[in-house]
Amino acid sequence: MDGVESRLDGVESRLDGVESRLDGVESRLDGVESRLDTLEHDVTVIKVDMLENNVIPRLNTIEQCYLDTSKRYMDKTEEFENAIADISVMKRAIQKNSEDIRGLQLKQA
Repeated sequence: MDGVESRLDGVESRLDGVESRLDGVESRLDGVESRLDTLEHDVTVIKVDMLENNVIPRLNTIEQCYLDTSKRYMDKTEEFENAIADISVMKRAIQKNSEDIRGLQLKQA
């Protein structure tokens, strides 16, 4: 019986060691849990405050400006092409008139 009792005392002391180690692990896990709660709160703040309240509305504004500008450019494309054609006609007319004026000047001289 004494041998069994001494072995049980050894097991009991080892269990006490395990229990103290588990207490240490438990306290460390409490710290980790606290830090995770803080992190979760920070992520929520980033999601709500930064994205939903700040970034997304700005992106929507940028998108709207881009679409308005793009539509304006598309609407003015034909007008711009017509202006280029008009400039080309005016250029040819000015060149012809310049040649005619030079010819008249040469005849008068």
